[in-house]
Amino acid sequence: MTGTGSIANPFVIAAAVECDTIRACISAGPGITYNEATGVISATAVVDPNVVTGCGLEGSGSAGDPLLVTSGAWPYPCDVSSGSFLYCDADGVLRSTPPHTATQNVQQTQTAYPDIPVPLPDDTQIEIQMLAVVNPDPCREAFVIVEQEMEISMDMPINSTGASGIGTDDMMFRFNNGNSPQVSVHSQHTKVIATIVGAGVATVTQMRVTAGRGTGGATIERVQTFLQAFILTIRD
Repeated sequence: MTGTGSIANPFVIAAAVECDTIRACISAGPGITYNEATGVISATAVVDPNVVTGCGLEGSGSAGDPLLVTSGAWPYPCDVSSGSFLYCDADGVLRSTPPHTATQNVQQTQTAYPDIPVPLPDDTQIEIQMLAVVNPDPCREAFVIVEQEMEISMDMPINSTGASGIGTDDMMFRFNNGNSPQVSVHSQHTKVIATIVGAGVATVTQMRVTAGRGTGGATIERVQTFLQAFILTIRD
């Protein structure tokens, strides 16, 4: 040690350490290596001896053998970036996107009538049928396809007329211009509509069975309906 410790002449400590003194320490374990020929000290990755792999996880965790998730070959014509993500939940469990759902709900009715007159005003409501639609997916909206079917049976004297439909859509108009009455005249008609139902939402779809343009004593004897909903969750 030299100097007096003043501002103008501070203490100065000079020390020299021989390489042999520290060589054993820096080369005794992983992490640091020493090349005696070149005198170069370098660092290497340290492998954690506690790393345990399995269930699709491979590697030691070193730079030359990193931890990797075993994956298969992408089998689709689109780019692999179109695939879904993986997520980690609060418990550290790896999760994928929730599964998609596809469900169906069906309702069928048949009602006999005591030959009620076919109404004259067009689109007069005869029945209204309702179908519960529930999106079972708590995560995604659902694309819902609703099929509506109806059939009205009519008794039609000579020169009588009658029409039937769904809502304001006339599906059938018939005119008996023959020379004999027609009994239980009917035809089946279908309408398809689509809607979106929110995640986990329960709603009701309805169908109005209508008739009209009744003349000449035409009557209704039976109405049949069929409602079904296809509930498909939408891809993110």
